[in-house]
Amino acid sequence: MDENKAEFTVINPKSVTIGQLYGQFDPVSHEWSDGVLAVNYRKFAVSTTPDRKWLLFDGPVDAIWIENMNTVLDDNKKLCLNSGEIIQLAKTTNLIFEPMDLEQASPATVSRCGMIYMEPASLGWRPIFTSWVNLLPPTLTEQHKKLIVELFERFVDPCIAYLRKGGLKELSPTSDSNLVRSLMNILDCLFEKFHDPKKFASYVTKEIFTWIEGMFFFALIWSIGITGDTNSRVKFDIFLRKIMVAGIDDEEKRNFSLLDPVPAPTKPYTALLPENLTIYHYKFVSETADEENAREKPPDAEEGNQYWEPWSYQLYNVPLIAKDTLFNEIIVETLDTVRFTALLDMLVTHQKSVLVVGPTGTGKSAYIIEYLLRKCDKAIYKPIFINFSAQTSASQTQDIIMSKLDKRRKGVYGPPVGQKCVVFVDDLNMPQVEQYGAQPPVELLRQWLDHSNWYDRKDQSRIGLIDMQLICAMGPPGGGRNAVTARFLRHFNTIGINEFDDKVLATIFTKIMEWHITA
Repeated sequence: MDENKAEFTVINPKSVTIGQLYGQFDPVSHEWSDGVLAVNYRKFAVSTTPDRKWLLFDGPVDAIWIENMNTVLDDNKKLCLNSGEIIQLAKTTNLIFEPMDLEQASPATVSRCGMIYMEPASLGWRPIFTSWVNLLPPTLTEQHKKLIVELFERFVDPCIAYLRKGGLKELSPTSDSNLVRSLMNILDCLFEKFHDPKKFASYVTKEIFTWIEGMFFFALIWSIGITGDTNSRVKFDIFLRKIMVAGIDDEEKRNFSLLDPVPAPTKPYTALLPENLTIYHYKFVSETADEENAREKPPDAEEGNQYWEPWSYQLYNVPLIAKDTLFNEIIVETLDTVRFTALLDMLVTHQKSVLVVGPTGTGKSAYIIEYLLRKCDKAIYKPIFINFSAQTSASQTQDIIMSKLDKRRKGVYGPPVGQKCVVFVDDLNMPQVEQYGAQPPVELLRQWLDHSNWYDRKDQSRIGLIDMQLICAMGPPGGGRNAVTARFLRHFNTIGINEFDDKVLATIFTKIMEWHITA
């Protein structure tokens, strides 16, 4: 086949203003400056190479910026700028628009473009899973992979179906593929111990199969099972324990609002969770017996088993609050802080993006700031803090982040060599929604996560971003907080933090009271 090389440029039209997209006159000097689209369009138009050129508009379509493209989409294919310049589209150039929906697009635009509709339900999660299985550590054999495939096939569909139809309420809406991707992300973190061939050879073969089971259950609980509120978690606990042990037959499936029964496991799983507490009270442990014996079991502790240890073990011997601590800096260690910090540390150290969702006053920001400032490795992780408000713009967001980065080489920015930059965005869903439904600061962050680049607002050159990752926190949508586009949320492992129960509140007030009396 005689195919030419392809060049492409990706622009998110809502991450910049309309003036920065097409070009604008300076209000004082009346001097014209080109926009991102004008520069890239001209570059493709004057190019004499036979390469195929693609301009990809990856962002929401609205009636303002797309209407200016009508002359380009017509037969004459000319871009008309406000400066009076007219640029003819080269024959080797094609345009692609990639929006989530066409709610704001006019018939004039829709009729000029060919349409391809990708339905998430028909694609499903299996293509993503198949690609992921091919990237597993090379030490895992075909038998190990077969077990992983069996676990996914047996548990993922029923758990997602129950989450959607079983009356469970999510703190923030998620997509099916995003939940499965989150499950794989946690497994990636846990499978890290399988990467070293020498270490892997020292493990007992039978134990590895048990570890894979336990790691899968742990990942399932903290991905698909963590997005709901308190009542939803109680229901999910009952459901997951049932399908782990017995399955669900035709008569019982109605009680769980399932369409299909769940067959019983072909043989009992060896890494089952203890029955005493809920599934959210245990963490999976895969250390060897020597290391296990070295850790002393606290007195009066809840019982775990060989593979599952209560999170509450880590609450014993917690140091008292220092007398000179400021009141607003006190964080009392509870079950929630222990679980949350462990998950956050695991995901951040493996370069996964994290979204923390929970009602006001549950300590989302306090936990993350505490982790970034005091608990993570400061030699490697350099934090940047941003608070979004209703008035935050994309330009402000870009300026704040760029001001903290170093220039690595021409057109590439990042933290100092050997470090990683962790950007923490608080109140992610606060920016005001535009007339046509987009949130420019969120679209700017999405361009970074999707394509690892932004555009310089002075000369419109491409800015590459490396060694950076994102943590976000937000309250559930509603009451001044807006819904965030699913195209952005798909990048994150969502962790839900619910309001404290009476037992936790009693612990917090007791500790603070003790500190107040002794100080």
